[in-house]
This record gives sequence, structure tokens and C-alpha cells, in this order.
Amino acid sequence: MIAENLFNEILVKPVQEGANELLVVSGYANANMAYRHLGDDVIKENDVRVSLIYGMAIKDGVSLADHEGFKRLEDNGMFQCHYQVTLPAVHSKVYVWLDDGRPVKAFVGSANYTQQGFGLARNQGEAMAEASPQSAFDYFELTSQRAMEAGHDDIENHVRFHSDPQQPNGDSDCRVVSLLSGDGEVQRSAGLNWGHRQQAGYNRNPNEAYIQIGARLGREDFFPARPTRFTIHADDGASFVVVRAQKSDPGDAIETPEDNSLLGAYFRNRIGAQSGAFVVRAMLERYGRTDVEFCKLEDDEFLMNFSV
Repeated sequence: MIAENLFNEILVKPVQEGANELLVVSGYANANMAYRHLGDDVIKENDVRVSLIYGMAIKDGVSLADHEGFKRLEDNGMFQCHYQVTLPAVHSKVYVWLDDGRPVKAFVGSANYTQQGFGLARNQGEAMAEASPQSAFDYFELTSQRAMEAGHDDIENHVRFHSDPQQPNGDSDCRVVSLLSGDGEVQRSAGLNWGHRQQAGYNRNPNEAYIQIGARLGREDFFPARPTRFTIHADDGASFVVVRAQKSDPGDAIETPEDNSLLGAYFRNRIGAQSGAFVVRAMLERYGRTDVEFCKLEDDEFLMNFSV
């Protein structure tokens, strides 16, 4: 039985032993975990493909943040997500490694395909054990017959997507983060204007941006340290999978790892600026505020309030 270092033992080590494709059946899953897994150096260097079946989707639905995250990940061609769309729902956790299509290693146990399940955000005492690769592969194939791809045109008629995270209460842990620099202005080539920096040889998207949280908040135990992915739910219903950024440890900024223009495009649209526009303080003041408030909902889930 494996109860320690699950991420490496179950999700990375088989690649170092020659496997190159992972099939997953998991009762629950989230996009944070998929980004974290696919972003691992070993996984990237070996062009590992991951196929996921989200087993409890038919019963409990899927958050819009995770759904959008899964669909973005599918765009890179190395990840595929299916939702169970007929009852009974599937609560099992099965991981099958393939080597050029041949099942070579498998694990079963209690760890969902989530950061919590693998002890990356909060250790829940999960355990896994090796199983017959062929039997696990057959189980995946059987389960896939009752699943539908996340990006299917008809998926919303089969799976309920929910967008309302719990709301913070009076005892919630919240922090206010300024969108301005120390001189009281929007940074000219950083922060919301990261895409406007001049660098030879790079064709930048002017919407590229990050939220500078500063060294003081960066050192607090508020946002998860990198490389843990976490979700931000905006007050208007938008959601983002994000990660701590910058060279400092544990990171003095927040960015969207799959495409760092997502936050910049969001804030420009929110304040009524054109896509890719250079943001100045007057634009934020005209909108009605120059800061955002983050409230912790869970260890890897936050509400971002930018309302006026």
C-alpha cells in the first residue's frame, strides 16, 4: 500500500519507468490538479497524455470553473476529460498507465484526482495500492461507454454546471490587494500592463497581466505556495485557475498559468477598456476602485471582489 508521496509515486514515477499515457477514473476531479499534474517537468518533458473520466459528474454536477479549465486544457492536445452522464454515478479512483497503448501499471484506492486527494493542498490521509493493469484498463474502457466529452455540444443537457461558491461571512479571512504600484500608478510594464513590456524577440499579447500581491502578503499563509494551483471566483461569476508567480519564493504575484492574458482581458473588460489597452489609474478610478479583495473560502478556493 502507498500512503506517502502519492503525487510522485502514482502520477510521475511510472513515466520515469517508461509509461507515456495515463487513464484516470475518479469520483471527483478538478482543473487545479490537472494543471498541476500536466505542468510537472517530467510529465511535460515526456509528452504524457492524460485521459480523465469524472465519475460523480452525473450526480453532483461540475463547477463552471473546473469545466472551463478542463476545456482549456483539452486545447493543448495532451488532455481529455469525459463526464459520466448516466446513472449510477462512479465513485471509484482508478489510475492506469500505458506504454504505447499497452497497460503496464495500475493503482486503485481512495485518492481523487484533486490536489487534496494527493496531499498537495491539504493532506486527507489517502492511500493507494497496485492493481492488475489489464483489469484496470478494462474497467476504464467499460466506464468510458457511459461518459461524454466535456466539450461536447450537448453536454449541458446531461451534466449540471454550478457557478455559485459559498459566500464569505463575517469571520472570513480576507485581504485587500491594490492594483497600483508604490507610486500610486498602474505599473507601465508589469501588473495589469505586463503585456506592454518591451522585450526583443517576443511578440507579446497586450492583455498579458498578473496581480501583484506584494512581498508581505506573499510571505503570509494566505494563498497556496507554488506550484499549487487554486481557483479564484470573481463576484460577477467568472472563475480562474491561478498559481503564484515571480522568482521570489513563494511568489509575490498571481497569474493564470495556461494563458496569462486571461486576467488582463478580464480586468479590461470589467473596467470598460478596449482589449489590449494600456491601463492607467484614471481608468480604474472611472470604474470606481483601484483594488480587489480576496476572501478565502477553502485552502485552494477564493472569492475575488471587484464590485463597485
